[in-house]
Amino acid sequence: MSKLKVLVVEDEIITAMVVKRELEKIGCNVLDLATSGEDAVRIAKAGRPDLILMDITLAGEIDGVTAATEIKLEADIPIVFVTGYQDSVTRDRAAKTNPLGFFVKPLQIVQLKTLIEENFKIS
Repeated sequence: MSKLKVLVVEDEIITAMVVKRELEKIGCNVLDLATSGEDAVRIAKAGRPDLILMDITLAGEIDGVTAATEIKLEADIPIVFVTGYQDSVTRDRAAKTNPLGFFVKPLQIVQLKTLIEENFKIS
């Protein structure tokens, strides 16, 4: 079986690189890094990742929830939201996209690994 292809959407590039490294350590293939909602939509449509790790607050015109909504209109790609915001309004907006998961920053890679292992076969 091939490695799980993950799109990491995070506007803080250092955080994105750390997440990329950690995902690769647990056997994932990071398809690409996106820093805006617009980039996330474009890359997801072109690359068809198996999973998207999506920050909610992003640079650009659209946030992670709007990007997830646009992506889900075309493809049923599981999305895990990662955010620094724990407010109920943000969480309720994100929940409407039917995400696979929702993590509060700082991201704990052990939790993400467990979620991946429970939902995907990675090699």
